[in-house]
Amino acid sequence: MSAGGAGGARTCVNLLCCLVLASGQSGQSGQRPCPPASNSTRDFLRCLDYRHEMGESDLDELTHTPTEAADNEAVEYFEELSRNRQLLKYWDKEVNVFTKKMSDELASWTVDRALLPRIFVLGELEPACQLMEESVGFRYSMEHWLHRMLTSNEAIVVNKAEVADFVYLPHCATSVFMHMVVQDEQEHQGVFRTANSQSELRLNSSILRRKEVFLGYEGNLPASSVLRLDSSYLMHKVNTIWPSAAFDQCWRRSSCKFLVGSIYGRHVWRHFAKVFGDKAVFITHAGMSAWLRGQPDEYFLAGSESVPETIDNTCRASCRLHCMLEPPAALPQDVVLPWVVAFEWTPRATAYRQRDILVFYSGTENSCSRKKIREAFHGRFEMEMNFFDPRSHNKEKVLIFPSDFRLKQQEWSELAYRSKLCLCPDGDSPNTGRLVEVIMHGCVPLIISNRLQPPFHKYFDWSKIAFFLREDAIPRLPAILAEQFSGPSGDRRILEKRTLLRQMSHLCDYARDGIGSTLLLALREQTRDLRGES
Repeated sequence: MSAGGAGGARTCVNLLCCLVLASGQSGQSGQRPCPPASNSTRDFLRCLDYRHEMGESDLDELTHTPTEAADNEAVEYFEELSRNRQLLKYWDKEVNVFTKKMSDELASWTVDRALLPRIFVLGELEPACQLMEESVGFRYSMEHWLHRMLTSNEAIVVNKAEVADFVYLPHCATSVFMHMVVQDEQEHQGVFRTANSQSELRLNSSILRRKEVFLGYEGNLPASSVLRLDSSYLMHKVNTIWPSAAFDQCWRRSSCKFLVGSIYGRHVWRHFAKVFGDKAVFITHAGMSAWLRGQPDEYFLAGSESVPETIDNTCRASCRLHCMLEPPAALPQDVVLPWVVAFEWTPRATAYRQRDILVFYSGTENSCSRKKIREAFHGRFEMEMNFFDPRSHNKEKVLIFPSDFRLKQQEWSELAYRSKLCLCPDGDSPNTGRLVEVIMHGCVPLIISNRLQPPFHKYFDWSKIAFFLREDAIPRLPAILAEQFSGPSGDRRILEKRTLLRQMSHLCDYARDGIGSTLLLALREQTRDLRGES
């Protein structure tokens, strides 16, 4: 069955699309089956389905750089806490997302406000870094944020390296890396264009593929660009730019460590990380370690019990490559930060009653666990989107979008606002921006991972705002959802997690002072150890 549109004859794939076209509501008339603003999820899905069939729903990511106006308020934030001891007592009594370590650190701050990390800044960011900041977008802005946060805080910056607890090493490796990737890609395309024969093309392609293998588990980062950045830009700084009396002075002292901001972990910049070892503290997004595998069964949903470990299954990630934790992405002293995202908590995120989607997930298929999730729900999306099937009228929809059904950012956001649970499986890495994005929408994360080290895991109790599922249990996920989250009892379980979701959203918002303040607490704890204070 086909119908003529503005572009000529078109074969209908979806029954709804055929009915729309047959009824004259095609691109020619300017009519769409998209109603005005409506509270109906069913109407919204009809509109999405139509736009997808018409090829209008491509990924269109917005890039809003978050404000950094609150970065300088971290110390003032702690001073306010110390002045208001009643507030600390209230936090101790009330439920919050803090771990005991976080509560102890806050209490310690009221006793000894003088114990702050002393940080010496070794040089300035090169001018090119300032020029490249805007070009990499908000998602990769953490290294620049860290530089501003540390250097603008007069309470912690010192002018003499000999009294410093930390020596901060400024750089913009990610910005340089992104430009190298573009350059290398253009060169690779040139190789293919100038190949004289099919055999030469196959040879060049084989050589390039072999170069890319060892970082296949980290977003398929092009290894040629990684190695070039590691050995040229970063190692050039180590061998030429940073060496100085201040650098040597910190290196010789056991009471001093280097601070390195890096979006990617130690496992990416391997030569650079090997030079420093545990002499450096990485501030990173690379939340990947064995920490989650060390949690008890009670930390995970029922049906996700641990399997006795053997030599072959100690990692138990869906992808074998995801078990490659050597070199480790993060050492115990490293601090994992949340990703920078374009969303923030709004009054709509607070609402729950209008949420009629039980589970929502949409994302690229860039990990084995994501592929297994779609296999586990095979046929469910088609049923939910078949508006003539009575089963699609259920009040607790499970929407696992196919990888080729690309949602615009505003469409994804609308669905997240209508959802109770949002799946957060591993992507290129286990710590993804999606975790923070769903929190900002008031959607309770259902984290599916065996290797995630969540942001500030020592200080925030993520089990208070999220559900956890081991990757081994993905095939049983449809049954687990039906057994544990359906009906009023399921709503009660979800609402218990939502109680603290807003608090976590503020702590993960770069436009607020939670991230900077918690980072200073983490460095303060390490400062105490470096100075040998109890």
